[in-house]
Amino acid sequence: MPTESIEVSARFPVTPDRLYAAWLDSQEHTRFTGDTARVDPLVGGRFTAWSGWITGETLVLEPERRIVQSWRTTEFPEEAEDSQIEVRFEAVTGGTRLTIVHTNIPEGQGHQYEDGWIDYYFEPMQRYFRRIAAILATPDGPGEAATTIPVRAAGARRKVAKVKAARARAGATKVARARAGATKVARARAGATKVARARAGATKKVARRAGAKKAVRTRVARARTKTRARKAVVARTAKRRVAKKAVRRRVVKAAARRGTRKAVRRSTRRR
Repeated sequence: MPTESIEVSARFPVTPDRLYAAWLDSQEHTRFTGDTARVDPLVGGRFTAWSGWITGETLVLEPERRIVQSWRTTEFPEEAEDSQIEVRFEAVTGGTRLTIVHTNIPEGQGHQYEDGWIDYYFEPMQRYFRRIAAILATPDGPGEAATTIPVRAAGARRKVAKVKAARARAGATKVARARAGATKVARARAGATKVARARAGATKKVARRAGAKKAVRTRVARARTKTRARKAVVARTAKRRVAKKAVRRRVVKAAARRGTRKAVRRSTRRR
């Protein structure tokens, strides 16, 4: 199955270890995305995000440097394999550059997920960590409790609405593809019907030709039979004529012999 790959990145005002830990923490993942996430922070551990719309498994963990996970959404075709994301954490001036390399995406969905990483991860993460940085920069020096920022219900609802809209668009796309597939099937069936009719027509033509040939052969055989019968009749008639001629000759000869005998007898008597 054809696949696509994308790469997106953004800078965040936190250290790599802080961002790395937040990615693997269920509560913080939920807070910086605005929807429910559950993460088992171990190699082989399962995770979900956006209320189960995203699921996967953690494959590689390199603390503060790299996370590799299998990744799929409910919009993946059933026959499609899981895609894979590599999350890289790079220390830069003023914070961390987060880069996501997303591979093995089903064909036609790459652009959708490229926008999704920016709209549903990077933008809310930027707001979340900037707020934390602002709180930490206050003169009072708040404790850890103050850095825990609750999820805004309105923001979460907006995100859910966006996800639902994306899912609706994907559903419409699936319906359109299904209809296109049904159209192709219907056209294929129509083509098969045409082929079957053409074959039936060809079979009928062949049968007609065969019938015509048989009729011709029958007529020829009958004509030959009649010809033979006529020849036989002519032969018998000729034989009869020959026989009649032979009989006539015999009768003439016999009559000639009788006449000769009578003449001899007459001459003898006169003597």
